[in-house]
Amino acid sequence: MKKGAIFGIIAAFIVIALLIFLPVLANRKTEPVESASVSDTDTENRTAAETVTADTTEGDTTVYVPDTSEPDDTTEPDTTVTPDTTSEPDTTTGSDVTTSADTTTAKETTTAKETTAPETTKAPETTKAPETTKVPETTAADTTSSGHVTTGPVDTKLDPEKKYVAFTFDDGPDATRSKAITDKMLEYGGKCTFFVVGNLIKGDREKGMQYAYEHGMEIGLHCWSHDWYYTSHPEKYESEVYQGAEAIEKSLKIWPTLMRPPGGNITEAQLKSSEFPVILWSIDTEDWKYKYNYLKDDKGNYVLDDKGKKIFSASVRESNIETIVNNALYDSKGNFNVKNGDIILMHEIYENSYDAFCIIIEELHNRGFEFVTVSELLQNPSTGYKYYSATYKKG
Repeated sequence: MKKGAIFGIIAAFIVIALLIFLPVLANRKTEPVESASVSDTDTENRTAAETVTADTTEGDTTVYVPDTSEPDDTTEPDTTVTPDTTSEPDTTTGSDVTTSADTTTAKETTTAKETTAPETTKAPETTKAPETTKVPETTAADTTSSGHVTTGPVDTKLDPEKKYVAFTFDDGPDATRSKAITDKMLEYGGKCTFFVVGNLIKGDREKGMQYAYEHGMEIGLHCWSHDWYYTSHPEKYESEVYQGAEAIEKSLKIWPTLMRPPGGNITEAQLKSSEFPVILWSIDTEDWKYKYNYLKDDKGNYVLDDKGKKIFSASVRESNIETIVNNALYDSKGNFNVKNGDIILMHEIYENSYDAFCIIIEELHNRGFEFVTVSELLQNPSTGYKYYSATYKKG
């Protein structure tokens, strides 16, 4: 009897255990594995990443991400183009811009995979403007970093098969010869550069300069008064330069982009800090030495008439003009001395200089030379240098 009771109890316990645990085992077989589930957040991140990579093609610098926000029309394309702040903007080419854009795209693609904010990755307008980082293809007015309006970089491309020189005229403007020189230049289809003195820009002299500028001649800065050499009076440098530049700006509404110091004198410190390229010369006609046409005796003194006045001499004038011409065209041995790329120094305020210039330009024209401004000859010179010609500079 006791054994039968014990077996009955054990059998009942087994039955109860099976009733409890069999349903549990059955449920475990039908449930998915928990580690294989994908959260809603992971699904969103994967969707965002796939949207970016699906629209990014090889070699394409633009990343497209859908954006329902309103476009910002006030954003300038060139304000966010270049992520590489070490690049020189003046030397950036189209290929350089593409490289910068590729760098931006790589960064933006990574960001898109990590965030669901599409508006932070959209910038197609800011990655397709290489033209804003290269030299403009126009000579229209430009604005310098200081805010002054300039004539802008020149876009004249010189023919390597031709010969060019730049005539430069100092110490004007002049009431009559600024116009006369301009008209003579136009006869030969050429241009020249005038380096003017600021305190002379007034009255008919100013009109002469304006005429030259309006007919395509270049106006550069000489100084304000021409009373000082900057090397011997460095304290005068700032006022002489900037008063002169302001006088040009007031008259022509443009800020000069070239400077020639009086006598060509400038210190190294002044050169390095100058906002203007410094233009010197390779041919000096020394015309200022031959501006007077009076007789002299054997000792070099002027001959005076019975009233104590200097005696004008036509033969002296002819000799002076011939000397200026020879200084421009020939060396001391009589060999023709003008080369492609030369900068010729003359002065517009002397009658002999103008007459000699008419002879010089005719001879150079006959020898196949063409006449351009300094900026055209040097193809937009840079600051920090003294330019003597198109082939020689120091800085």
